[in-house]
Amino acid sequence: GGGAGAGGAGPTVAEERPPGPDATDLEILSLLLAGMTDARVAKQLDLGLRTVQRRVRGLMELSGVTTRLQLGWHAYEKDWVARDLRK
Repeated sequence: GGGAGAGGAGPTVAEERPPGPDATDLEILSLLLAGMTDARVAKQLDLGLRTVQRRVRGLMELSGVTTRLQLGWHAYEKDWVARDLRK
């Protein structure tokens, strides 16, 4: 069943970053959740290792978590990644 929204007119804050991860962030997340190392992910997506690590840090800040395990959980909760990674 659908839920009735409780309204949500919060204060408008001009933010530089978009509210969620972009396509590259999601690619990185998916590969990490599939068990790849940062280095493998970087190679796979043709990115620098530091770029991958910086993006993961950004996602962790965005999610308000301190570990990658929590980030993975958050990603599932927010439907950022497909729940069934087995092909």
